[in-house]
Amino acid sequence: MIRLTVSGVHDLPDLTDVAAVVSLRDPQDRRPAELEALDAPVLELVFHDTDGDPLDHAPQEWHLARLERFLDGVRPPSLHVHCFAGISRSPALASFALAYLHPERSDPEVVRRVLEARPQALPNAHLLRLADGRLGRSLARAWRRQAQRY
Repeated sequence: MIRLTVSGVHDLPDLTDVAAVVSLRDPQDRRPAELEALDAPVLELVFHDTDGDPLDHAPQEWHLARLERFLDGVRPPSLHVHCFAGISRSPALASFALAYLHPERSDPEVVRRVLEARPQALPNAHLLRLADGRLGRSLARAWRRQAQRY
């Protein structure tokens, strides 16, 4: 299974041994300087961590399609996903990436792997619903069940 790391921009790890990076940011934010000298391929996706506010730039299904094309083109042995805080958008897209690359893995196993990478993860519910619709999975339910354990 792919080696996964997840972070925010303020706790980006050393990315020199990462095969690919997914960088999520708000429309008004700049690309993190740490990505400038990186040799690994980087997919940049720009949207807000929204709860449905009509003024936000919400994630769309085409963002997931771009991520699929990126993953298909790179097929990375390791992947780093980051957003501003590393709590909502990046764990949701990390869940999508793991489920997409490893369809044989159960939804609870995907959740467990993301939590190993980012214990404070509380994935964006809208992104999880988009992922479930695109993949025919139940990641949102698996994350809710995980949250109910606490």
